[in-house]
Amino acid sequence: MRRTRHGWEMRHYSFKPAGVAVVGIALALPLFCLLGAWQLNRAAEKRALLAQLASQSVEPPLRLDSPAGQAGPPRYRRVALKGEYDAGHQFLLDNQIHDGKAGYHVLTPLRLAGSDLGVLVNRGWIPAGADRRRLPELPIRTLAVELTGMVERFPAVGWKLKGAEIPAPGWPAMVQVVERQALERRLGYRLLPYQVLLDQGEAEGFVRDWKPANVDPDQSTGYAIQWFSFAAIALGLFLRHGFRMGAAQDPDLSR
Repeated sequence: MRRTRHGWEMRHYSFKPAGVAVVGIALALPLFCLLGAWQLNRAAEKRALLAQLASQSVEPPLRLDSPAGQAGPPRYRRVALKGEYDAGHQFLLDNQIHDGKAGYHVLTPLRLAGSDLGVLVNRGWIPAGADRRRLPELPIRTLAVELTGMVERFPAVGWKLKGAEIPAPGWPAMVQVVERQALERRLGYRLLPYQVLLDQGEAEGFVRDWKPANVDPDQSTGYAIQWFSFAAIALGLFLRHGFRMGAAQDPDLSR
């Protein structure tokens, strides 16, 4: 093997990659490796989140009327609350899918005992009827309750149509996007900046299959392997096509 003006030569092979190939590998290889590392980091974050969920599931519920509860419980923390359901003013969050079926999440305000605040209790999923103009009835047998649930953020949306956060007229009021300020204006009192997902064992609920969305570390690990495989393939193709046969014509090598 020897180095020439045009590249590396070895017997009847020389490494002379095309300029386009050099530019391509210089761009693709770091990108694929970066995406693979990002997915590995995502997998680690998801494993940490699952560990946090498992840890919090065995902890006693945090009372919202305690100092720690009033300071703002962390996401996925189980909480205990006491108050009275505002049964006459419930919201239906539209476009919620469960087992491939369209429906609503039932958001019922709970007026917290000893406070002028309310909190939205997500009582679960119900299917939408054939006629979307006829909304389901949402009866509540017991208004004064003590219940437990899990703290969760309001659903995020990438983009929304103008006015999507405004609840429809009448009660229950259908809403496309949960925006706390818009619901507060409709209710006439303040709400805590999160929802509480009603525990499975609590009464007055509907279908509750509370699982964090997109929290599968194995999926992210699979994506990482895919990106690193792309990097290996790109490098292999670059090396394969960079070597050219029959290019070594140096007189010293032919003797």
